[in-house]
Amino acid sequence: MKKKTIIEDEEPIVPKEEPVETQAESDGEPTAEEKELSDAVERYVSDEDEDDLGEISFKSILGGDLLQSRFFRRQVMFIVFVAVLLLVYTGNRYSSQQDIITIDSLKVRLQQERYNVLTQSSELLNLSRQSNIEQQLRLFGDSALANPTTPPYEIEVKK
Repeated sequence: MKKKTIIEDEEPIVPKEEPVETQAESDGEPTAEEKELSDAVERYVSDEDEDDLGEISFKSILGGDLLQSRFFRRQVMFIVFVAVLLLVYTGNRYSSQQDIITIDSLKVRLQQERYNVLTQSSELLNLSRQSNIEQQLRLFGDSALANPTTPPYEIEVKK
């Protein structure tokens, strides 16, 4: 018996299969199925600007046929962009309205506080007058303070 050695560089020999030709392929004409597939691929990759919206009806809108049209598929990013802008616009408007309401309420509160400060300052001025202080001292009677009866005099200091 002879031993066979396998050389690692050699590739195993595999018989090649020859493609079987059908009658339609031998004539050079594609089959109906191949025609249908090639038409579908051409429609999918073609850049024709044909409008495939077709007839727009209430049923096509509810059925989603309108959203599957080429026009809407091409404009999806624009539609999403416009929707995001609408959300931002609505949120910004709501926020600004809330700020305006806050500003108006703070203006009213500021005006009320100004009136209160003005009232308190006038009351304090009235209470701090000499005549009112004397009157308060006479009412309570606990103080030894009184109006002087003699005029003030100067003390001279010699240097």
